[in-house]
Amino acid sequence: MNDQHLTKQKPVSGDSSLLKSINQTTLLELIRQLYPISRADLAKRTKLTRATVSALVEDLIARHLVVETGIGESSGGRRPMMLEINREAGYVFGVDLRATDMLVICANLRGECIRETRYDYDNPEDSEKTLGQLIETIRNERRELPESPLGLCGVGIGIHGFVEHPGQQLVFVPHFGWRGLHWKEKLEAAFGAPVWLDNEANLAALGELESGAAAGCTDMVYISVGAGIGAGIIVGGDVFRGNGGYAGEIGHTTIERNGLPCKCGNSGCWELYASEKALAALAGMPYAPGVTERMLDRLRLGDGKAMDALNEVGDCLAIGVGNMIHTFNPQVVVIGNALAVYSEWLSKPVERTLVTRYPFRHVQSVDIRYSGLGENAAALGAAFMGIRNMMKR
Repeated sequence: MNDQHLTKQKPVSGDSSLLKSINQTTLLELIRQLYPISRADLAKRTKLTRATVSALVEDLIARHLVVETGIGESSGGRRPMMLEINREAGYVFGVDLRATDMLVICANLRGECIRETRYDYDNPEDSEKTLGQLIETIRNERRELPESPLGLCGVGIGIHGFVEHPGQQLVFVPHFGWRGLHWKEKLEAAFGAPVWLDNEANLAALGELESGAAAGCTDMVYISVGAGIGAGIIVGGDVFRGNGGYAGEIGHTTIERNGLPCKCGNSGCWELYASEKALAALAGMPYAPGVTERMLDRLRLGDGKAMDALNEVGDCLAIGVGNMIHTFNPQVVVIGNALAVYSEWLSKPVERTLVTRYPFRHVQSVDIRYSGLGENAAALGAAFMGIRNMMKR
């Protein structure tokens, strides 16, 4: 998140418990993003008095959320004591419930990954058994956490499907056929800690915003391209979910009027032409585990059919990317998930089509980037979701 966005926040002052909470949340976000930072700088940025900032910071230190890290440079007077988030005060888990396995990341309060583990599902079609496996997995992971003042601060979980907002009901998870699941209360009761569930593309966007290809931005679109296509949209530094939480289902926007039939009931859906599954079909390969490695091997060998397939997918991908640029005018579009690993070959056809079809793109100054977080993006974003929400409590 950039410095300008943080300093544009409206100053809030007052001595009620509500205003105190709001002011402390503002200070925590500034410290989290701009560390190390002094009390004087916090006062300048928030327009709060130095006395108010000092009192709020002392409370945050007493709650183990903030620590003093040393003496900074003087700007004319006494050298200031610098502040940052107490990274070892507690921990969060970020979970990505993927089609093939469960990825669990443990992070400290700075969002730094301290451990990641993958678990095979016992019986993914059975939602109750999977819920039980998830609970047991987090309980086992929790036993391995280092001692800390705050312990487990929260769990974020990425779902590859429709997640209601703000209720966090799992409306539909296509991979497993799950429908209408209410997991949040059960998970919070099991862990004794807050739990947040969200669509995996939203969380991957948050991961890229916090520590990936979109770091420093406030407005971006993350396009998750695997078997299908989804998007996480960041507006003003926060996830845009739309009415009910279903924004970003862009794979089912139409790019071919009389196109291929889709399981969603539409025809000509974008993901039928621009996903990794579409790439495999064009290259004459079954879409099965290991397809990415096999496709990469063919591309490295200069296989003509594989290259033609990638150029076709790149062209179709760029059409949808251009539509997203015109709709949201983001600073950055990040292409992630499985298709990001093909960036060496994919970037040229994508750029060529954007130049041809969207000649005024340079006016909007939109960068096209490829994810550096890879398959960890959603789990890391889930961890950051936990951190962000914890800072607001």
